[in-house]
Amino acid sequence: MPDVLIPIVAILGVFGVPIVAIWTSHERKMMEMRMRMRNEGDTHLKAAIEELQAEVRSLRDTTTQYDLSFDAALQRMESRVQGLERRLSEVEANTPANLRIGQ
Repeated sequence: MPDVLIPIVAILGVFGVPIVAIWTSHERKMMEMRMRMRNEGDTHLKAAIEELQAEVRSLRDTTTQYDLSFDAALQRMESRVQGLERRLSEVEANTPANLRIGQ
């Protein structure tokens, strides 16, 4: 039996080292491919996030512009109403005087 084991151990020693080297090389390449795919996925994800952030900034700017425009229109309306109220109070103040004079 020991005579048979020596050649088997020798064959395993001779072919075992290259087989282990091939296997570890394969595992290393597979790991590199997984890492590369993960990094590419991260790159696409980062690009999508940046695109969404840009869209949110654009929407925020548009909303701010509409808000400022609405505020300006509201202030114009308030000043017009105040002008009308002022004129109406002037007309009401002058009306009794005009009626007494006979105009």
